Amino acid sequence: MKKVLAFALLVGCGDGLPDKDFGYECRSHDPTYSHTVLFCGGRSAENVEDVFITCNVRKTRHEQFEGCIGDVDLMDLEPDCELQHVCLEEK
Repeated sequence: MKKVLAFALLVGCGDGLPDKDFGYECRSHDPTYSHTVLFCGGRSAENVEDVFITCNVRKTRHEQFEGCIGDVDLMDLEPDCELQHVCLEEK
C-alpha cells in the first residue's frame, strides 16, 4: 500500500521521478522543500519504500508540519537504501 501511495504522490501530481540526483542541493529547510523519499535498491518508482515529510531543523516544534519525521540523519538505513529530499522548482 505504501508503494502505491508513494507512486501516486510522485507521479500523480505530475512531478515524477527526475533523471538526475535531485537531492544533493535540496535540504529539508529549503523554502521549496516538498517531501522526502526513501529508495531501496535503486532510484526508480518501484524502489520507493516510503514517502514522508522531514521536520525542518530551523523551525520550532510548534512551527513544524504535523507528523513530520525528525532526526533522519540518524536513521539506520539498509546498505542499499538512501533518502532523497525533493524540492519543487521555482518558476
